[in-house]
Amino acid sequence: MANPESTILSSNDLVMVSTDAFESVDPYDIIQSNISVINELFSEHLKPEEVSRAALTSYYVDFYLAQVNNGGFSQFVFNSDWNEEIVNLVRQGLREMGASRHSALFEEGAAAVRALGEERLITYLGSDYWSENIVRNSLDTIDDRFYALGESEDLVKLNAIWLKRQPNLLVLSIDKLWKEVDHRSSAAPDRAKRMERALQAQPRYIKAIRELCEKSGQKLDQVTAGAMDLFYDGKVVRQLTPEELEGRGNIELQTVWYFITDKGLHLMAEVDGKAAMFDNETKTRIAEIDISSEL
Repeated sequence: MANPESTILSSNDLVMVSTDAFESVDPYDIIQSNISVINELFSEHLKPEEVSRAALTSYYVDFYLAQVNNGGFSQFVFNSDWNEEIVNLVRQGLREMGASRHSALFEEGAAAVRALGEERLITYLGSDYWSENIVRNSLDTIDDRFYALGESEDLVKLNAIWLKRQPNLLVLSIDKLWKEVDHRSSAAPDRAKRMERALQAQPRYIKAIRELCEKSGQKLDQVTAGAMDLFYDGKVVRQLTPEELEGRGNIELQTVWYFITDKGLHLMAEVDGKAAMFDNETKTRIAEIDISSEL
């Protein structure tokens, strides 16, 4: 097995998973453990080329499976932005995992993307996915055959088996696993600059949530999701009526965001140049900031 010191921050780095996941009878556990490590490395601003290629291969094969299962091949194309590196990782993974029929379907789907031509593909990737979309429908011709392979060529099982066979697999206790993640994060060159650039590039709502947490003396854990069924009028947060929900796409409403701090689940809403933080259960306003200027 490779020396952890000799391969960090390279595509030859170790694949790292937890002992519990490796020993689990559920094949998805080892895949999820790898996903958690990759997500943490990315959140610490490592670049794809500084992360194990084998780990990324498993990661994106699972991403492909999840996207097609959720919304078809067209959704994978759309949400991956048909990124060349992601496409190649999925292609390589399907072949190496022995998923020959899935591989053939993937190539058929890729041929459909190529047939669009560059201009139509760019237009599709910049379109509203959920609107009437002829291109989207044309990319979903492999979906039924993909779903039919679920049992005879199970990508979860094949992915898990492939991960366990990796020669540079490192199986660690949870504590040691996260220490290895921290080790790689701290070794990244220009880490401070990367962190600063990442903060500056964050969406406006993330910056507002961070500032609200700081003002209220709370520590942000994660932003979870937008609450499309809530509305803030500057005084209270309330549920939208069924009629308002149905017509939401025709009117401009600010999204209310869920986020978790060290003191529980909260909401952030903004209106008229001000952002406010609310307790999720009581809807009590905890803090408010001026965001009329750029954050």
